[in-house]
Amino acid sequence: MKKINVYYATKSDFKKQEINCIIRSFDFRNEMGIMQAIGDRFNFVFSDVKTDEPLEVNLETMVRHKAVSAYKNILMPCIVEHAGLIFDAHRTEGYPGGLTQPMMDSLGPDGFLEKSSVSGQKAVARAVIGYCDGMSVRVFVGETEGVIVGSPMGSRDFYWDTIFSPDSFGGETYAQISGDPHRGLIEKMRVSQSLKALQKFLEHRVKIGANSLFSDFDG
Repeated sequence: MKKINVYYATKSDFKKQEINCIIRSFDFRNEMGIMQAIGDRFNFVFSDVKTDEPLEVNLETMVRHKAVSAYKNILMPCIVEHAGLIFDAHRTEGYPGGLTQPMMDSLGPDGFLEKSSVSGQKAVARAVIGYCDGMSVRVFVGETEGVIVGSPMGSRDFYWDTIFSPDSFGGETYAQISGDPHRGLIEKMRVSQSLKALQKFLEHRVKIGANSLFSDFDG
């Protein structure tokens, strides 16, 4: 069986590292309901095309727009991803959601914690993958519960990894676990919201297939 090509629009070297870790180490549930190694079924093709990311609190709205803009550049069925933090006190509004990254870029981790005043509070890390096949856009959501720490911890300077601690990490952040030589990135990915969203997309992809217009490009 030929592997299915998944065209992934991202310029982030950190995200490419995570996807390569997922390919080597994790499974998904295939169309037969059987767990199968992701790398045995899929080949990820990274594209550094520019994508439009409108400033939106709602991550799904942002990702739908981003997926369409990626498709217009690649002209192939493709996926994009965007993730953000949702503060427990603002779950209904989904805040800061899609604004997490520009806030982090502008304020830095310390400024983000100071201005948002959420240190020690519960939050959820939410990842949204958008898949555009040229005809429609579908989104797939993964979430990981955790807490916002009191000060940045860890050396992996990716997004908000230094300030978010999943519930299963005992107070350590994504960045601390990823940078630990004995645990590393694979331990982050075991609980990652991104892996959960990707597994949902891959399950959909093998069940539904690509749009028939693109069936010749599956592998």
